[in-house]
Amino acid sequence: MKKIAIAFSAAFMTIWTGTGAAAGEISGNVTVATDYSFRGWSQTTRDPAIQGGFDYGFESGFYIGTWASNLKYGDDASTEIDLYAGYGGELGNGTTFDVSVIRFEYPSEGDSLDYMEIAGSIGIGAITLGVNYSPEYLGAGGPSFLYPYIGYSWAPTDAASLDFQVGMSMAEEVGGPDEDSYMDYSVTLTIPIGGADLGLAVVGTNLEEEVCGADCELRLVFSISKSM
Repeated sequence: MKKIAIAFSAAFMTIWTGTGAAAGEISGNVTVATDYSFRGWSQTTRDPAIQGGFDYGFESGFYIGTWASNLKYGDDASTEIDLYAGYGGELGNGTTFDVSVIRFEYPSEGDSLDYMEIAGSIGIGAITLGVNYSPEYLGAGGPSFLYPYIGYSWAPTDAASLDFQVGMSMAEEVGGPDEDSYMDYSVTLTIPIGGADLGLAVVGTNLEEEVCGADCELRLVFSISKSM
């Protein structure tokens, strides 16, 4: 996995130098949330999370970025750091596309849980269709993983947005013993207030309580985010 990390860093530098480091802009974001929910499953055992990241977007459509959050995962994992690079743009008639490579790292676990995903999506008006794939989910030797999803975004006002998403995680025992798939869903209302974005989300899965307790049951997640 360390070789993969080096290769991924090299890809970052290739994009950086090959597209012209000066031709673009940097942006950042920070979020405080009552829970870190990832594909319907709490990564913090429903405790609060502080998250943030930086992105650099090139005029060509290429972008690179990083994002981090606290969590409670595995034996000792307390931090997640994501590195990603991608390319997106418009195809015309309100259709957009995006392809990317994402590396998930958990420093306190060494590299035992680190893995990569390849992601692709297409947007047609307010609808987004996407899929993520990992050849070794949650570390070297892990099962292959597939995550198709569909999303819909509606703007009730010029500023507010209401986003719906349903996804399906598919991998060997991804939903617990003898459960090779599970569905997650979310409905998120985002309202700008005082230069920040206030979010209220309803998230959940179709997993049984004995599989994950309260970590994947239907629940509310509040958040406040600031973009820079």
